Amino acid sequence: MTDFFQRVTEEQGSLEELARKLPGFKGYFAKQDRRAADRLLREHLVRVFEEQLGEFTRLQKQLIDSGGIMYMERVQGIDTKLRTFIDRIESAAQGYAGIFDAVKIREDALDRVYAFDHALLAYKDQLVEGLRQLSEAIGTEEVGSVLTQLDALVTEANNTFKRRVEAMRGLQESV
Repeated sequence: MTDFFQRVTEEQGSLEELARKLPGFKGYFAKQDRRAADRLLREHLVRVFEEQLGEFTRLQKQLIDSGGIMYMERVQGIDTKLRTFIDRIESAAQGYAGIFDAVKIREDALDRVYAFDHALLAYKDQLVEGLRQLSEAIGTEEVGSVLTQLDALVTEANNTFKRRVEAMRGLQESV
């Protein structure tokens, strides 16, 4: 996968390069780059998880067609949690204070936020595997246990993202 921070820094113009050499602006631009990289990463995460949500929606229809109407309440719960997770990523705080803001955030703190967001990609692989298992389980007695695993996974993803919010609050308190 592309490192978004590297991509942002490689796409600078010559005027921006010159401004980065001026005293006081280097750190500002580095923070701007980290902010842009984190925004690109979160946009990527949203696309990735929306694709998985689309696959889950397709499997919901398959489950209904195969007579699995009794699972719909559980399926809707998973769907809601997955949509909530995507919305949280999409609307997450940037983890950055501007040059004139009263609260300043250090670059190492921004790096931790970026690393946190990057680690969310691990949930994509787990979700892909869970959806594959659901696809295979439709029409069998295994559907219930696969749905339980998917529910636990999406709940964990949401709880993990709540820790990002707590970490962001900690960033503001640590500066």
